[in-house]
Amino acid sequence: MIEWGKSDYDYVRMMVSKMKQKFEKYWDECCLVLAIAVVFDPRFKMNLVEYFYSRIYGTEAHLHIQRVRDKLVNLFIDYGGSCAILVNESNVISNSRVETRASLRDFDRWCHESRVSNNQKSELESYLEEARFPRAETFNILDWWKTNSPRLLVLAKIARDILAVQPLPLHQRRHLVSVVVLLMNHIRACFQMQ
Repeated sequence: MIEWGKSDYDYVRMMVSKMKQKFEKYWDECCLVLAIAVVFDPRFKMNLVEYFYSRIYGTEAHLHIQRVRDKLVNLFIDYGGSCAILVNESNVISNSRVETRASLRDFDRWCHESRVSNNQKSELESYLEEARFPRAETFNILDWWKTNSPRLLVLAKIARDILAVQPLPLHQRRHLVSVVVLLMNHIRACFQMQ
């Protein structure tokens, strides 16, 4: 594609330019989803994102890392993380309370930011600050989240949705793109509800 971008033909260069723009937009979205998925691997958390982003983006890495952190906080709040230190699983939200929760989203963000200044830690912050889990070939990330879900209630729900992609039989692989698009649309919708 790089070679085509240097083509002698204007039409080819314009086509490559459009393709590159579409690819960069697509990659920007996919890269964010993949970075968030890596954070939910207790063997890596933000460390792997920070390491590779610093190698990929150089001096601008902090901007991309902050974008991942901001989206994590927004996702955490959208899934029910709030000012409460722990969300009680028995507090099931009815449809009428969903609207109330949505209207308090800005309040939850404010609480998250003020908690940082008051040294109180949310479930997300505690998870990110915990020591990374040792890497092993036999590690099963879904089992780890299942085991740790009682103490990481909200994060376990997010991990379930992001990490639990079931393998499809060969005859259904053509539908994989549709499944990925639906998942990305759901995640994008959560991010855009800000």
